[in-house]
Amino acid sequence: MASPGSSRKSVSGSEAGSSSRQSTGGTIPDALSVEEHGRHWNAYREGKYLLPNDGDEQDRLDMQHKMWRMRLGNRLHLAPVQNSAQVLDIGTGTGIWALQFAAENPLSNVIGTDISMIQPTENLPPNCSFIREDSEEEWIFDKKFTFIHWRLMVSAFTDHRAMIQKVYDNLVPDGWAEFHEWSCEFLGEDAAAEEELRASALGEFAPRLLAGGATTGRDFRVPRKYKRWMLEIGFVDVTEVQVLTPVNGWPIDPHDRTMGTWACLDLLRLVRATTKILQAGGIPLDEIPIFQEQVCQCLTQRSMRVYSPSYIIYGRKPSPPQLSSAVSF
Repeated sequence: MASPGSSRKSVSGSEAGSSSRQSTGGTIPDALSVEEHGRHWNAYREGKYLLPNDGDEQDRLDMQHKMWRMRLGNRLHLAPVQNSAQVLDIGTGTGIWALQFAAENPLSNVIGTDISMIQPTENLPPNCSFIREDSEEEWIFDKKFTFIHWRLMVSAFTDHRAMIQKVYDNLVPDGWAEFHEWSCEFLGEDAAAEEELRASALGEFAPRLLAGGATTGRDFRVPRKYKRWMLEIGFVDVTEVQVLTPVNGWPIDPHDRTMGTWACLDLLRLVRATTKILQAGGIPLDEIPIFQEQVCQCLTQRSMRVYSPSYIIYGRKPSPPQLSSAVSF
C-alpha cells in the first residue's frame, strides 16, 4: 500500500530490463519494483525491505563494498575459509561480494540470494549464480554449505536469532558463518564531540532510525547480540571484532581519514535512502527531505569528530565429536 501523500507506480518492463552489470558498477533494474518517493523499491515482498533497490542504491552498495574491503585489509572475510566448497551469500545486493569471492576462490561454488534481482546475468564466473529468495522463509537448497556470509542485513530481518539458527542448521560440520553489521549508532571522540553530536541533526538521526525500525518490527541495535546468540545456538571459535569508523575525513591519521572519507560518501547516500524508515519513525513526509539535508550537512563538517561502530562476528559449526562437548546455555 502506498504511503499517504506519496505517488507510487509499478516499474515497466522497459525500465526494468536486464543488463550485464559488472562488479565495477552500473545499474540493473528489477522488474518486480515499484516507484515511490522518487525512488524504486522492491515489490517481490513489498514492504519487507526498507531501502530502495534502484541505480543510486546499487552504486552506494558497490561503494560500500569497497569500503568494507578496506576495513578488512582488502579481504572479503575474516573466517579461515579459502576455496570453501559451497558458499552462500545472503542478501547479496548487487552481487559484488559473491562475484569477487567466486573469482578469488575458483574451486568454490557461490550462490547469492536476494529479494531484488539486481545482479548481473551475463559474463558471470562459472562458479557463481544468483537466485531470488526471501531468506526468512523456507530455504530451497538441496545441500548444505561450508561457508555462509551476510553483510548489513540489520534492516532486512525481523528475527535475527532465527536467521542465525537457520544458518547453523544449513552448515556442514566444520562450516563457517560470518556476519558484518552496523549497529545504527554514532559516538563522539570525546565528551566535547559527544555534546556537539547530541545537539545536532546527526545526533537525532540514529534515534529516528531506531524508532522507525521498531515500528516495522526491527531492532537495528541487534548486532550486539550476535556473538551471544551464536554461542547459545552451538557455534564454536566465535570471534567478534568491533570496528570504529570515522563518519568523515576529520582524523589526522591518513588511513582513518581515507576510511572516514569513504564512510561519509556512503552515509550521505544512505541518509537520502531512509525515507520510509524515517516516516515510520514519526517524521511527516514533507519534513523528511529537510531533515535528511540537515543530517547530510552535519556529515560534511570536519568539526563533527564522530565514529560509527560496526561488528564482524564469525564462528564455526562444530564437527560431530565436538557437538556433545559444546557449551550449553
